[in-house]
Amino acid sequence: MTIRANEWYRVKATRQYCQVQRLPSTTNPKISVPKADENTRGFEAALVWFTPSDETPTKWTKRVMIMELKKAVSLLREPRAGDLLVIAKIKSIANKIPISSASRDGEFTWRV
Repeated sequence: MTIRANEWYRVKATRQYCQVQRLPSTTNPKISVPKADENTRGFEAALVWFTPSDETPTKWTKRVMIMELKKAVSLLREPRAGDLLVIAKIKSIANKIPISSASRDGEFTWRV
């Protein structure tokens, strides 16, 4: 699977969604590529990850993370038709949701 910068994805078969912000170089974060797959070397995924805080889901937890590209490709899925309404709702409120944590490859670098 190819993932693209600035696109939204579902996280496997969960109710979690993420936006790929950038696909920066591991050696020079000022350099990034517009798309990548599991065979792309020397790049990682900068993600904004949304997890529902309740069953409805009307409230969301927002996290930012840098993840190994191969892991990101294995976790992310193209959104289905039913996901598009949820993604549209998240997009409409995303800027109002505070960031709850930041991590790099699963290691927390900052947490509320």
